[in-house]
Amino acid sequence: MLESMGNEVSDLARRVEERFGVLPNFFRLAPETLEITEKLWGFAQAAYLDNPLPSIFKERLFVHLSRFCAVRYCIGRHVGFLLGLGRPAGDPTARAQSVAEVVALLRRPFPRAQELQSHLSRCAACSTPLLEMPLPDTPMEDSIFVLSGHVFLKTSDCLPSLEALSRLLGPIRLQYLLLFLTFVRAAHYWTETHPEVAFEEDIDKLLVTHEALAACILAGPDVSDGVPQSLLNELPALRLKADKAIGLLAAIVDSSDDAIVSKTLEGVITSWNAAAERLFGYTPSEAVGQHISLIIPASRRDEETIIIEQIKQGQRIEHFDTIRVRKDNTPLDISLTISPVRDARGAIIGASKIARDATERKRIDRQLRESEERYRTLAGALDTQVQFRTQELVRRNSELRDLSGRLLESQDVERRHIARELHDSAGQTLTALAMQLARVSEDAKKHPGYLPKDVQDAQELVQQLSQEIRTTSYLLHPPLLDESGIASALGWYVQGLKERSRLEITLEVPDTLGRFPSEIEIVVFRVVQESLTNIHRHSGSKTALIRVERDENKVHVTVEDQGKGIPPERLAEIQSEGSGVGIRGMRERVRHFRGDLSIRSNGSGTTVSATLPLKVSPSARNTAPEAVSTNPSPYPTA
Repeated sequence: MLESMGNEVSDLARRVEERFGVLPNFFRLAPETLEITEKLWGFAQAAYLDNPLPSIFKERLFVHLSRFCAVRYCIGRHVGFLLGLGRPAGDPTARAQSVAEVVALLRRPFPRAQELQSHLSRCAACSTPLLEMPLPDTPMEDSIFVLSGHVFLKTSDCLPSLEALSRLLGPIRLQYLLLFLTFVRAAHYWTETHPEVAFEEDIDKLLVTHEALAACILAGPDVSDGVPQSLLNELPALRLKADKAIGLLAAIVDSSDDAIVSKTLEGVITSWNAAAERLFGYTPSEAVGQHISLIIPASRRDEETIIIEQIKQGQRIEHFDTIRVRKDNTPLDISLTISPVRDARGAIIGASKIARDATERKRIDRQLRESEERYRTLAGALDTQVQFRTQELVRRNSELRDLSGRLLESQDVERRHIARELHDSAGQTLTALAMQLARVSEDAKKHPGYLPKDVQDAQELVQQLSQEIRTTSYLLHPPLLDESGIASALGWYVQGLKERSRLEITLEVPDTLGRFPSEIEIVVFRVVQESLTNIHRHSGSKTALIRVERDENKVHVTVEDQGKGIPPERLAEIQSEGSGVGIRGMRERVRHFRGDLSIRSNGSGTTVSATLPLKVSPSARNTAPEAVSTNPSPYPTA
């Protein structure tokens, strides 16, 4: 039996050391008191180690409250935990603090009366409970420690401090704090009644090494300016207030807007607050002692089995949406948060449920789902219409481009036709008229009153008119485009324009340019022709540069001037295709053959660039070139 008892002691020591990283003397009791030590360890796990409050927060608060204990073991041991001699609150991931941080904590004042008001005001400024517990060495941590100290010591300021903590932490987190304070009180009492509990070796070394820290730990409970002694004088009145505080806690739970229900692991209801009565319709006397299936519809009974299994494993269930039944059998949408309830040894003995009416939220969720469905239907229909209209616009745009291309082709055919008519018909008529004038001149010389000057003027006018008609016909469609190609046609056109306009025009065409498809050569000629016309009429430039280049797949045309440029508003119109007939014509010609046209301009000139693929688009008809005249004739000056 002694061997069995020894094994049990070793097992308990191993579990304690695994959790703390060291084996505190607090849990080193004689083998005959093993059961008591086991219960003490269970209480420590439930109220201190497994308490969901943050580890560093708990350890710092333990040290802060241990200042008021006459026996210095607790403050020494828990200072060691904070400094890394073991694990703070049994948490191996918690960050160890520095000696300076711990000394600052131990030297904090403990305000009372009027000095306490700033901490109460800080808590009152928080309209809702804190989302997270405060970080170390922050004003909010200081306020929580001060208020917790007044509740712990049961001072005359206990009740306002408790009310402030309730508002600051919320009902559930407050209960965990009070559970923690209960364990600290028990630990202090235990060490006060067990003088054999002494500092461990690591704490002794710590006190020898750090003089300022040792002074704070060993100075006794008077580090709080005599508060403990004055508290002893207040104990009779404080005990009465403590009873009121317990009543206040019950009132807080009972006044909660959320239904708070506790039950055993067998499902028997053990508590039922006023909000639960309002929500489910049963009074506490009707509900307490009944099975929780009282409010669970038959179709949902399997949920309770699953919930109990999760609770037995120590799991917490948050925001679980389900359906429960009122006393009048009306179904009720609710949201549940369920937490395990542990006894002093840390064993799970039941569950605590917080239930909130989710009927309105569920209704809103169904407003939303239906709206989303209608929106998706509408969006789908709209998307279909947009796709249909887009396809229609694409088709119409394609038709318009094809029509534009056919119009341009028809325009070129008509230019050829007009050029031929001017050259053949009008030209031949003028030639005959010139011949007639020559005969009239010869005959008139034989008669008295001959006026050679008048006949000579008429002959010159006929020659000039004939030359202009021929030039106009060749500008409509240069025969050199068909006979020699774009390089010769541009050379002829540039030479003529230089003579007429006094423009200094530079034409850069490589000797290896070669021929292009006839429709591409027409586009290149028209782009250059329109660009030079605009330079002559509008730019004020004295010079122009034309560059025609080709690569394997494309031909590139650039026309530049050094004039006054295009005003920004006018350029914006051109870029948006809201431009004049000439530029729009250029753009349509280039686009018809899947090419690109760009116009850049500033105060120092304008550049027109066009790029055309040499492979003719299938949509562009290959119109055979027409000869302007079947008889060779001298090429006119442009």
